[in-house]
Amino acid sequence: MMSNQYRKPKGAPNSAGGQYDNKPDMGLRGLPDLDPVSMTISELTATMRENAVREPRVCKTEQETLRLLAQAATVRIEPSGFVLEDEHGDVVFREINDGPMLDKTVMRGDKRVRGAVRDVLRGRLEGVPAADRRRMVKAAWRAATPYERRHTIDASPWRRYVPATSIANSLRRRKDADRAAQVLIDLHYEDAAAAANVIRNGYPGPDDARAAWKFINYTKIERYDKDVVDKATGKIMHHKGDAVREMGLVNKMVPGTRRYELDEHGRRVKVPGMVNKPAAKGMAARSYLRMMFQPTNGVPTREQTRQIVRAFRELDDAPDLQAQAFWEMCYGNGSVPNPHGDLQFAKDLIRMHGKGAGVDLIDGASGACGGQGNMARMAAYHKVLSPEAARLFLQMEPGDARVAHTRRTRRVRNKVTGVMEDRLPARLTEMRSFIHAVYEI
Repeated sequence: MMSNQYRKPKGAPNSAGGQYDNKPDMGLRGLPDLDPVSMTISELTATMRENAVREPRVCKTEQETLRLLAQAATVRIEPSGFVLEDEHGDVVFREINDGPMLDKTVMRGDKRVRGAVRDVLRGRLEGVPAADRRRMVKAAWRAATPYERRHTIDASPWRRYVPATSIANSLRRRKDADRAAQVLIDLHYEDAAAAANVIRNGYPGPDDARAAWKFINYTKIERYDKDVVDKATGKIMHHKGDAVREMGLVNKMVPGTRRYELDEHGRRVKVPGMVNKPAAKGMAARSYLRMMFQPTNGVPTREQTRQIVRAFRELDDAPDLQAQAFWEMCYGNGSVPNPHGDLQFAKDLIRMHGKGAGVDLIDGASGACGGQGNMARMAAYHKVLSPEAARLFLQMEPGDARVAHTRRTRRVRNKVTGVMEDRLPARLTEMRSFIHAVYEI
């Protein structure tokens, strides 16, 4: 007969592995009476996750908000939210974390609130810490009018703190497609991570190929972030936005023609010349757009990507299995055996609940020789991994030593000799860097 005693895991602290606590049913208390064979991992842990979810913030009613605004003489925004003060400087109401908020519809109709919103979204907040600045912009954005939101996306110095979904929806609806693409480019040079979030949230969309290629072709080149002035003559040597040039190898042209000079083997002759310097910033965003608008072999469609995402989401409560499944998609399942032994069982459970199409795609990519990098990159750009699974995946060793398709080398210190060396990036390096940045690992 199986004991109901709770067994501590093998890796428990203080060498407690294998010991039992004298508390019957400790590990079973609070769990529902479920049949694990007919339920997914998400359904098995639904009760625990529901108890862990915080209650949503309560909002004041319209009448309560109007009454508080009538008592207030001034309105200002702090990192915690809006603060209402009377003519004597006493606080009438202060929004606090997890406390009740004022009704945003009523707030938008008050002139003092609109003024406070403008002071934040258009003002100078350089002396405010970045975390407080982000919270202030978030509070101001909640009460901003549609006109103020449009102005913020177009010209505000703090638009990088605006939710990426709002920016993507605004740019996607605009009639002036060139102006919308330019806003995305400007945001990229202010905050590349914010621009990547906008791209991942749907802009440029399937019908915005022109905007996508405008972003790719402009940002793939390193550019001067300000005018470069010659101190001796005072003349501007390079204007802001000009391409940075460096010495490289170019194809030699036959004089007087438009043909390339070939050697005895029929290959183009390379000679030293000045070329545009490729930009490293925004590599993941450009890679994602290229796969969307210039797909190569193995790149899944939008529907296939959604199927893969739905299948991975079923493993959110099992980060070790999720990380292992994603590792096999990247590098194949023939290189390293599954250390957990139950990944296939988890996939079978997912198939039983209508996610078989996504699992079949994952298995097909994992069974390919060396995995399917393009499919893994598309899945990673849609954030299919939970934060814990992302950390576990990055701790795993890459499955092969293949290099990426790039001619750019990077300076890397040799761990044995301690000398800096020129080295080509390994395969899926930009995807792993994207996971590092997005999950802040």
